[in-house]
Amino acid sequence: MSGLPRDHFISRVHIRQWATQNQVTMLRRGGGEAQALDVGKAIAAESGLNDPVIEAAYGKIESAFSRALQRVMNRTGDLTVRNEQAIREYCVLMHDRYPALRGSATDERALPGGAAMMVPNPANWGASNDAGSVLDRLTRDLGREEVKMSRLRMLPTFARLLPAKMWIIRGGPTLLGDAGVHSITLHPEIDNGQTYVAMPLAPDATVIFGSVRPGDEDVDTIVRLTMMKVAMSSTVVIDSVSAPLISAFVQDMWLRQGEPAGKGVPFSTRVWGRPQDIPTS
Repeated sequence: MSGLPRDHFISRVHIRQWATQNQVTMLRRGGGEAQALDVGKAIAAESGLNDPVIEAAYGKIESAFSRALQRVMNRTGDLTVRNEQAIREYCVLMHDRYPALRGSATDERALPGGAAMMVPNPANWGASNDAGSVLDRLTRDLGREEVKMSRLRMLPTFARLLPAKMWIIRGGPTLLGDAGVHSITLHPEIDNGQTYVAMPLAPDATVIFGSVRPGDEDVDTIVRLTMMKVAMSSTVVIDSVSAPLISAFVQDMWLRQGEPAGKGVPFSTRVWGRPQDIPTS
C-alpha cells in the first residue's frame, strides 16, 4: 500500500507451525485475495533490509527459537532456561521489526519509538506518522546499520525486560501476523490491573508473559484479544491452508479498515471488568 513501510517480518520457522504439507494461506493488506504459498519461498520478509552480518545474527536468534518451538509443540520436556530466553529474544525481534508497535509493549505512556523494553526499527522511522519525524532525523545522524547493530547487541537485555514469568497456553484458534506481539492489561480498575504480553506460537498455542498467572477466564480473554489485535494491526497475516480466520474474519475487517491500527504509537489494550468502571476521560 502506498505510504506504508514494507517491513513484513515473520520467520519461516514460525510460519511452518501453520503449514499443511508445507503450504499456508497468506493475505497482504491491500494485496487482493488471499493466496496459498509454499513456506520454503521467501515470504513475509523484505530482501536487503539489513546487511548480511545482521541478517546472520538474526538467523541465529530464529534458529534458537526454532529449537525451543519444536520442544514446545512436541511436548518433549520442560523448557530449559536457554529455550525460554530464545522465545523471549524472538518475541522482541518480531516486535522490533514491525513498524506499528514501537517502544514498550507494557507501558501505554511510553514515548513513541522508545521506552525501556525495545528500541524501534530505524528502517521505519518517520515512515508511518508525524511522531516518527524526530526519530527519522536521529537515525540519519547515527547511521541506520549502526543503530541496528546496537539494537541487536541489546536484544538479550530487552528480552529480560519482558514480564518475568512465561506460560505456554494451549487453545485456539490463533492467527499469525507481522504484528504478532501484543500487550493487554486486564482489570485496570483494580490497582492498575495486570499487564500481559502475548504472541501466537501455533494455531493452538500462545505464549503469555506476565507477573501473575492469569486465570482460565483471563487466558481466554488474552488469546481472543491477541487474535483480534493481530488482525487489526498487521499488514500481512498467515493462516492454515483452509484459512478459516482469514476467510471468515480478516478479509471482511480489512475491507473496512484500510490501514493497520496502532502505527507508531505503543499502547496496552485495557480490558475493564464492568462498564461502570471505565473512566469517562
